[in-house]
Amino acid sequence: MRKLFFDKINENEVIITGDEHKHIAYSLRMRKGDSLVICCGGVDYTGKISEITKDKTFVEIVGKEKSSAEPDSKITLFFGAMKGDKNDYVVQKCVELGVVKFVPFTSDYCAVKSESIKCERLNRISLEAAKQSGRGFVPTVEEVIKFNDLLDRLDEYDLIIFPYENEEDCDIRDFVSGKTHSSVAVIVGSEGGFSNREAEILRKKAGGSVTLGSRILRADTASVAVVSALMYEWGEWRRK
Repeated sequence: MRKLFFDKINENEVIITGDEHKHIAYSLRMRKGDSLVICCGGVDYTGKISEITKDKTFVEIVGKEKSSAEPDSKITLFFGAMKGDKNDYVVQKCVELGVVKFVPFTSDYCAVKSESIKCERLNRISLEAAKQSGRGFVPTVEEVIKFNDLLDRLDEYDLIIFPYENEEDCDIRDFVSGKTHSSVAVIVGSEGGFSNREAEILRKKAGGSVTLGSRILRADTASVAVVSALMYEWGEWRRK
């Protein structure tokens, strides 16, 4: 069924305008009585089209349920700003995997400037990935922040996951075992990684770091790998 995303809705009737209306009325050729799903805040509202005019589609809400596509563990991915389309890849794939928020950052060894990261474009990619994967809402890509600002944000989270290439002993399963994980921060560096100073600060903030094995992963691969491992470990790869 066609999914549409809204930040706020009336739970009795939704009026659709603009490009979404044109897509429904003229591209999809939907008609009165056809069904669609309105997604808002992780809730799926089932709707039936009650009327279509020249510039509006009226949808009657006939049911609602918590989106089964939304994970119980809310992961925010803090990722080091990267060159080229690597940022696009990370956002697209991690939206599919269930990340709820993205925060790009710059650090000592980051090879790109913050102004080169086009967050408007990344948010469009997030929207398309959310539609494709059946998410219950569209994850936000925030503006680029600096490393020190990243540190200030970490106090908001129950659990901080810091993958680090110099960690030798502790893997993800051991690190998360028995810990609360309703609100999770995952921190992955850019292509240049972290300086020793930054890594030590993050290890203290997180209460340690985790290894991803003997192979050094690219920054974009590491983001997808860590989120995948966490979702598997917490049972999010089972059908709900």
